[in-house]
Amino acid sequence: MARIEIRCPICSKWDHIEISDDATKNVSKGLLAINIAAGMICEHSFIAYVDKNLIVRDCLVADFKIELPEGETSERTEDLIIPETDIIKFDLIKLNIPDTLMTYVFRAIFLGKKSLILSDQEFLYNYIINFFQYITQNSFEFDLKIISEMDYKKNKNEFEDYLIFKNREVIRDKNKVINPKGLEIERSIVQKFVAEYDLMAGLIILRNEINKAYEFSNSILKFIENYKGKPLTSKIIINHLSEKHNEKIVMPYLTFLIDIVSHYFKADIPKIGGVSDLLGLL
Repeated sequence: MARIEIRCPICSKWDHIEISDDATKNVSKGLLAINIAAGMICEHSFIAYVDKNLIVRDCLVADFKIELPEGETSERTEDLIIPETDIIKFDLIKLNIPDTLMTYVFRAIFLGKKSLILSDQEFLYNYIINFFQYITQNSFEFDLKIISEMDYKKNKNEFEDYLIFKNREVIRDKNKVINPKGLEIERSIVQKFVAEYDLMAGLIILRNEINKAYEFSNSILKFIENYKGKPLTSKIIINHLSEKHNEKIVMPYLTFLIDIVSHYFKADIPKIGGVSDLLGLL
């Protein structure tokens, strides 16, 4: 029996949790997901991800179902198993896709924009597509293509409405949606993956962040559609998210979520006190 210290990501209270040897013997395959129910440490519930050294690598607070890397599988989680490394080649992704480029592609996905990567490394094409398909599974749909620069020059007219990237450069961005100084959230999501030494752990953490962005923005969409009452403010939306998802939301993240609601979900956003002035895209 192992004892590990787990700290609540909401209120910072902590306690030691005991986990059986049977639960930890296969952690080397990825991360062990431990469901912390309300009352075990504090009044909050969350998922703690523990690595093979029994170190807590991340905590997720959510009221939606996330894949568990170990344990029993259900019909819904059957297709959420981490794919074999020869399908995605995580090491090649980290080595050949700069974090800046990954940030740009996520920005395009979050805003529902088509994107094109120019690359002469044809052997990477399927790995990159599989990577983005996996981490957005059951959340964002996207249109991403990868071709050589030579093919692009021959077929430019086919990509008039695409955001176009090459390495760390933005080749085309007609609507100016890629502002390097305004991508703090996307960049922090990518850094969680890039900084993680365990590839499988990084993949799980990354996909959790993608799922969270999708679920939280979808919650805002439904809330706005059904909202009736006094003028809508950022505080009202933050309180709604905090109550529904049991997680503290800060203004930059709220701005990020509302961008998704406006552009990915193509919703008409009413004036929101304390938020609208911050959104360059609305």
